[in-house]
Amino acid sequence: MVQNSEEMWNEILNNQSRELIGTCEPNNGNGYHDGVSWRIPFRPQMNFDDEFRRSTFYSIYLRDLGLRAGPSLSRKGKFETGLRVNNCSANFSNTLTKYFTGSNYHYRSGNILRKIGEWGKSLCYDGRLIFEIIGWYDNNSAQFYAFQLNQLDTKFCKLKKNNIVFNAPYKLEGDKELYKKVKIPKSKCIIIEFPEELGGYKGYLKKVKEIKKLGNKFSYTENPGDNLNHMKNWDKQFNKIVADWGASNKIEDVTEFYQELSALRFSYTGICCLHEVINGLTQLIEYLNIKLKENAKVDFNIPMYEKQNVKEYQNKWLNGELSFKEANELLYI
Repeated sequence: MVQNSEEMWNEILNNQSRELIGTCEPNNGNGYHDGVSWRIPFRPQMNFDDEFRRSTFYSIYLRDLGLRAGPSLSRKGKFETGLRVNNCSANFSNTLTKYFTGSNYHYRSGNILRKIGEWGKSLCYDGRLIFEIIGWYDNNSAQFYAFQLNQLDTKFCKLKKNNIVFNAPYKLEGDKELYKKVKIPKSKCIIIEFPEELGGYKGYLKKVKEIKKLGNKFSYTENPGDNLNHMKNWDKQFNKIVADWGASNKIEDVTEFYQELSALRFSYTGICCLHEVINGLTQLIEYLNIKLKENAKVDFNIPMYEKQNVKEYQNKWLNGELSFKEANELLYI
């Protein structure tokens, strides 16, 4: 691949010094873009499940899972050395950081890690993330110089073989929501889904449906005993549903052995989600490689975060080959 010349990079960097202002047609701003989708400018009536967002599954369980699925501050040091975008120019790295993180700072792995953490949380809350990559181009030369990521509400998306059908509201006329349907090529999208090892997106939706059927964990009656029994029964049924994902909370009426196994499973679930998010970053890098004529690669090399290694630790625990101390250390990697 013939890389961009210094002259071409000068043109790209000159364009990057300006705000991303323009339309999908040249000469209507600082540049023009190839965006197909739009940001929904209001909260759609059919789309907000208030009760689910207030549930303990959403506000506690998925929150904790999202923290496991991202490089938190306590693990930042490992990721700054173990997760890198390599084999690229400084201009490529700075372009990635500037528009991926919304930061004007030069390349810093911390900025990338913070964004990956946000993606990890969103994946755990929604089960699927879809972004349209919107490219920006020079008015005269049509040279690509920047990008934006527009996150699509997945409830308005249908995945087809080569494109994503986005059928979503775009404006209000009084109380009426007006919809518009477009097709977005998958080649300009990032698609991140709940890990296949854990049921994939369909399995995620099935879990959510089963948990919703449990109703509210908290029952408000005049009898405190009934309320307590209701909560205990709710927890018991909930723990059965999420048994294969594991849990970070204390589970009543189980052995310490099973409690530890559940915690190890939860750690594995979070790490699998992290790998899917990094795969999403890889999709963005592959897009930029084409646009900027480079061959950058995402290098993720932290042995303790390899899925196969974490799975082996689970098996060792099941076979009695791991002590409680060793198992507990794995929960805080």
